[in-house]
Amino acid sequence: MTTRVADAERVPAAPSRAAQIASALLVAGLLALIYHRTLDALWTTWVTNDTYSHGPLIPLVALGLAVWRRDALAALRPVPQPLGLLVVAAGCAMQLAGIRGDVLTLQGWSLLVVLFGAVLTVCGGPIARVLAVPIGYLVFMLTFPPLLVNQLSFALKEVAVALSTRIAEALGVVMQRDGMVLTLATGELRIEHPCSGLRSLLALIATGALFAITLPAAARWKQALMLLSALPIAILANTLRLTLLILVAHYGSVSQAAGRVHDLSGYLLYGFALAGLMLVRSWLVPPHAPAAAPSAAARRIEQALRRQTS
Repeated sequence: MTTRVADAERVPAAPSRAAQIASALLVAGLLALIYHRTLDALWTTWVTNDTYSHGPLIPLVALGLAVWRRDALAALRPVPQPLGLLVVAAGCAMQLAGIRGDVLTLQGWSLLVVLFGAVLTVCGGPIARVLAVPIGYLVFMLTFPPLLVNQLSFALKEVAVALSTRIAEALGVVMQRDGMVLTLATGELRIEHPCSGLRSLLALIATGALFAITLPAAARWKQALMLLSALPIAILANTLRLTLLILVAHYGSVSQAAGRVHDLSGYLLYGFALAGLMLVRSWLVPPHAPAAAPSAAARRIEQALRRQTS
């Protein structure tokens, strides 16, 4: 009996509801003050660069993931962890380096580090672990270094053009290829940067990550396979799109391929790729599959709940 009383006395008292709200508002205000320029630059990139046009949806999805874990959060008691200030300090150092070097990518990563550190400081380890996935998902709203984007875009375009021209030639299309310029009987069809499929790839990876996170009690390898499947699906979808454009240019005209068909095929591409992701998800977790054992993360959360309620 004496031991239980002593243990209970060592457990810090949970902050009141008002204190929790005040802490959350204070953290949000500080983040807005420190990162308002970074957030403004991200928003400008989202609305002006098609590659990152999915960016505004990512915070909403991350918020949905946090709500999805509301039961686990409600069962945990906030216990402030001062060591989280070290994480916040590391994130602030990243922000200073990003501002001095004018590197938006580093500033974005800094935001995620500071946000996780703030949650760890105010709410403690168990709650920070539950919110680690929603916070980590915010990485899909960030930008990448331009050099990396250009190299990846060119590589994706090279693969898609090589595959689509072979398919089109097998279907009877006669053409000559010079780099990213296809010469047909009806004219020249230029494969520009937007046709690389990078925009769809980034959006599909974010979608695949969401599917992987929400797989019901799936094994780690299934979650990894769900995420990695976005790459071949995106390449296949873009290959089919370019093949369609080549066929339209051959049997119709280049202007038709570069006009309405080009715009419409972009939506068809994402729809086809999304259907592919859903097929992979249904294959990994059949509708009537028996429930799998809890994941390691779920077991850690359950252990934390037991410690707090004992």
